Amino acid sequence: MSLCGLDFGTSNSTVGVVIDQRATMVPLEKHPRTGALETTLPSALFFDFEGDNISFGRHAIEDYTRGDFGRLMRSMKSILGSRQMDDGTQIKNKLYTFNDIIGFFMQSLKQRAEQFSNQALESVVLGRPVHFNDHHPDLDAAAEARLSEIARAVGFKNISFQFEPIAAAYDYEQTVDREEIALIIDIGGGTSDFTLIKLSKANREKTDRQADLLANHGIHIGGTDFDRHLSLATVMPHFGLGVPYKDKPNLAMPIHYYVDLGTWHRIHSLYDPKVLRDLADLRLNMAQPDAIARLIQLLKQKDGHRLAGQVEQAKIDLADRQETQIDLSFLNRDSGSGDVLAHPVNRARLDAAIQSDVDRVFAAVAETLAQAGIGKGAINTIFTTGGSTALPSVRALIQSQFPDANWVSGDLFNSVGKGLVLEAQRRY
Repeated sequence: MSLCGLDFGTSNSTVGVVIDQRATMVPLEKHPRTGALETTLPSALFFDFEGDNISFGRHAIEDYTRGDFGRLMRSMKSILGSRQMDDGTQIKNKLYTFNDIIGFFMQSLKQRAEQFSNQALESVVLGRPVHFNDHHPDLDAAAEARLSEIARAVGFKNISFQFEPIAAAYDYEQTVDREEIALIIDIGGGTSDFTLIKLSKANREKTDRQADLLANHGIHIGGTDFDRHLSLATVMPHFGLGVPYKDKPNLAMPIHYYVDLGTWHRIHSLYDPKVLRDLADLRLNMAQPDAIARLIQLLKQKDGHRLAGQVEQAKIDLADRQETQIDLSFLNRDSGSGDVLAHPVNRARLDAAIQSDVDRVFAAVAETLAQAGIGKGAINTIFTTGGSTALPSVRALIQSQFPDANWVSGDLFNSVGKGLVLEAQRRY
């Protein structure tokens, strides 16, 4: 069957196809270090300026980390739903639209899936968040239209969409043997999405599920926001965040540099020579010029993405341990210094840094229940997916708010993709 489900995610992407009448997740990449086949492909591209080629996923991150000359791009999905959608970006000597860049990545996903399934894929159900944009319906609609355009440009002929938490619900429904009301909590890289739905074994084959859908809601907060706030709370002071002016102790270093440095799709803007000149001028006026010098060094080395990756890894590590370190030794790469810099961070710092975001996520969960007009006691099952549902503070809130519900932890990264290919089987 020449169909697939494609989950283009902020942090990771997946594709599901049908093999021998069964929904199957595509092994998209061989891990560059372990050699293991991975069904997730990190949503990253690396433009190699020397070889004039593009690498994707873990290999893109590996090329960048190795120090190859080029440009890394991640979290492209964050552009969808923003007013930056119509902007372009210059890579080497060529101006690309974001349609082009996302298209390169989607084309790679399609080619890998076609190679695995040994067939041309013509029909696709694409996942989408409940809201690409929380506040502007016109931008939300434009984002879906843009993603549809890109899918058609890479060769898909039949294109439709499904909300990501509904797709995750369909994945979970394959294991259900009785009727139940399930709350799907999908906290991904860029958004948190929620679906309240009636599931049952008998409902699996229904083509129209509108009567089963009780509520659908989402908020534009996810793992990349957690990364940014952890970065601001821990390593950014090392680079001058909060440093006052020499002669104006009540006025601190402009914060926008640090917000951009903690936001994947904004990091590259800080490598602009004008930004470096402005920072050099600021350094002369700041009470701690050494901290600003570190920021300048980081940006001259074009290591902002490396720093963001180290912070992201620290967040992941703290899901399983109480303490870890953010490695900053790469700052000495060009200086010849033997000093090893490591910034310690513990789970309490992580919890405090993301508390406001987590509170907003669970306020949106409460709004989802209010949409349906039901209380927490009516929910039989909580089904969680998305990498950020592994965070201890998130899990603690789920447990405390829904103590009587059965809790099923789904595949953190594949549940949406599995549900999308099941939906593709129904539609095509």
